[in-house]
Amino acid sequence: MTVYGPNHIFEFAVIGGGMFGAAAARHLATAGHDVVLLAPPEPEQRPEHGGPFASHYDEARITRVLDADPLWSALAHASIGRYAEIEAASGVTFHHPQAYLGIGAEGLRETKYDEPGRLDSAPGGDGFVAASMRIGAEAEASAEPLDATAITERFPFLNPGSGESGFLEAAPAGHINPRELVRAQRALAEAAGATLLPRTAVTVTDAIDAVDVLTDDATRVLARRALLAAGAYSNELLIRPLALEVQARTLVFARLDAEQREALASMPSIIHVPADVPTTYLLPPVTYPDGETYVKIGVDAWHHPLRTASEISEWFRTESGDPEERETADHQLNALIPSLASAPKHTSTCVYTITASGYPYVGMVSERLAVAVGGNGKGAKSSDEIGRLGAAVLLGEAVDERLAPHFA
Repeated sequence: MTVYGPNHIFEFAVIGGGMFGAAAARHLATAGHDVVLLAPPEPEQRPEHGGPFASHYDEARITRVLDADPLWSALAHASIGRYAEIEAASGVTFHHPQAYLGIGAEGLRETKYDEPGRLDSAPGGDGFVAASMRIGAEAEASAEPLDATAITERFPFLNPGSGESGFLEAAPAGHINPRELVRAQRALAEAAGATLLPRTAVTVTDAIDAVDVLTDDATRVLARRALLAAGAYSNELLIRPLALEVQARTLVFARLDAEQREALASMPSIIHVPADVPTTYLLPPVTYPDGETYVKIGVDAWHHPLRTASEISEWFRTESGDPEERETADHQLNALIPSLASAPKHTSTCVYTITASGYPYVGMVSERLAVAVGGNGKGAKSSDEIGRLGAAVLLGEAVDERLAPHFA
């Protein structure tokens, strides 16, 4: 067993190099602090991988200021405001400002919005569309209201349901490439002096005078304080678990031909909140590493809990997903974009890490250990601000009390 460095005690360790952890490491390193980031690399082949996974292994996530919840809107607003700075400093392009369209049915039951960790969560009970428009106005994010006719006139390939209306948030809303954003954050952290350690933490101990991290290759890393940002695996490393649940998600990808790519070229990112079927989110045509272009759809608030690290890892490895969830996603994709009914489709898998509050947990959980965890399906667009807040907590700063960690 070796002591990393050797005998060096870092000022800060960030455990987990995904969207929250990489952002936190950047903010700490650029402020001049001595930081180590434990960031295991993305597996080359999912089926053979025996370690942890992360949900940022993808090419597209929705980014938007408009949200039916004001705190999530504020987190996104702060993050989006730094996209250009991160791109310019890193030389990595990850932001694609192609607008965001919200579509919702009128007269929805208020009970649809009272569950934490939902894309359509509206604490005021006034519904997804109305809440998003109101909160967007408060955040000075312009949105154009659209009825069903206006939606189809603007986007002829869409087929909104009867009684549905929506709003269009212009750029900088659109989508980001989470892989590339993480790459940019890690590169900037390293350029500012952070040590990047491509290993997985297996134990984290708040010891007498330091946080002691043991990695999968028996390396010990010592730090005065540490931030745990290990996503779905966070509770595996905590003595006192958080009130956190991991929900499996099945993603459906429709492969486009040249004619479909042209027809859907103006497609924005979409969240669709129908009256009587699950909420879905859709990403516009994006070209993936295999060279093909896909439209992606996911279903929100699907109940498929994963209770152990082995269950989480197995879910990522298989990529086949939940057959019923796939069927639901496929049905709703075909209903909203009828031209994709005959497109070849395949599935992949990710997870939502859902907190009891519906907000990310950012705060101290012991004398020297803090957490930044709980994307609730909204974390990608807000990740730079969540990471910044995680860094702030390590530095002894106070953050919004709504982000306080809840314990199981």
